[in-house]
Amino acid sequence: MSGAGLLDGRTILVTGITDAASLATVVAAELARRGAHVVCSALGPTPHHEGLSTRAHDHLAATLESCRKTVDREVGGGAETIACDLTIDASIRDLGETLGGRGVSLDGVVHAVARDRTLARGGAPGLVDVSREDFLDCLDVSAYSLIALLRELLGTGTLARGASAVSLSYLAAERVVTHPYSTMAVAKAALERITVELAHQLGRSHGVRVNAVRFSPYTASRAGGSIRGLERAEAHADAVAPLGNAIPEDLAREVAHLLTPGLSVTGEIRNVDGGLHLLASGPSDPPAEGA
Repeated sequence: MSGAGLLDGRTILVTGITDAASLATVVAAELARRGAHVVCSALGPTPHHEGLSTRAHDHLAATLESCRKTVDREVGGGAETIACDLTIDASIRDLGETLGGRGVSLDGVVHAVARDRTLARGGAPGLVDVSREDFLDCLDVSAYSLIALLRELLGTGTLARGASAVSLSYLAAERVVTHPYSTMAVAKAALERITVELAHQLGRSHGVRVNAVRFSPYTASRAGGSIRGLERAEAHADAVAPLGNAIPEDLAREVAHLLTPGLSVTGEIRNVDGGLHLLASGPSDPPAEGA
């Protein structure tokens, strides 16, 4: 089955698009191909960014414009991009009220945002050396934002009863990896636990399904390309996983499946990694010779 048309009439919010190779972009394109109307949120200037310097404002504006161009080019199908800062509750509320004011009701949400300042700076210190500020920022953006996003969308009446939310995770949430990822690994572990708790609570209160999908090591995106040593983990995973390393389209199809209406599936942490999770060693670098 091609899957085309399975999401006809559904409106789905996708967060986390940065460039054409980002996983969120591939997911959004697959959702549009299946008939969904896709709305994308992107970091950009909002009324809640007070006291910004001209340089900071211009950076946010350029980020938003880049995302819009990516969405127009890679997703198409009338997909639109709206500025939203997922670390500011009022900004998420504005997003919900904007959509609600247009009569838009969201049937699905894809949470694909993450940030680790230590990775962005190229330092990637061990966990014991991570500052409180960097650690809390990573958890805020990469994990807590799922709570804030669903809360505000429910509060504005924008998230439909019976909707589905899917977040993107990684096997490092469970296993130690040798490439620099320790702070983000803790954040992904928190994200997965949040997924389970929200699945229980929101399923009972709103019929909302909440699931997460772990994906293979992936270096083609801007985020993945910034992680030192991840290319070795990617090659190792491709060599040892029973089906080889998964590709972004595999992830997109699984996310689309979890967003399909009528599924009684919630609280799941799915693995789309070619079977890498079956092995005793996780997505680590190959051992040194003689080890």
